Amino acid sequence: MGKSLIFIIILISGVAVSAQDNCLFRNPLCFYNTDILTYLQVLHKNQQYEKMAPFFYGSFSDNNKYIFLNKLGEVDFGYTLKRVGVIEIEKNKWSLTYQRTIMGTNENFKIECALINDTCRVYLDEKQWSKIFK
Repeated sequence: MGKSLIFIIILISGVAVSAQDNCLFRNPLCFYNTDILTYLQVLHKNQQYEKMAPFFYGSFSDNNKYIFLNKLGEVDFGYTLKRVGVIEIEKNKWSLTYQRTIMGTNENFKIECALINDTCRVYLDEKQWSKIFK
């Protein structure tokens, strides 16, 4: 009786851990108990631009990697950020609404994310670049 109870507890614990691991980076709300843009902001604050780069896709991020990493290092991405909405556009594609506060002014902006190669990524072109980075 005791051995079977221990086995069941271990089995349940293993399933819970593996379910959590399977989610990581696969949707915009599964980034270490936060969302994709907040996670990228933390990487930016810690100057981990190479870790940020794989979470973008689109025409702007396809440029030369060295140039892209330098541009990430130069942008202001330290404003207060809060996700206020998420809509699934289609399977594996989302629209997220964020609110940021810059110099006491709140403004909303939207980003698009998609699941590409088992990783959720933010769409980035020149227009989106100016929306995300101030």
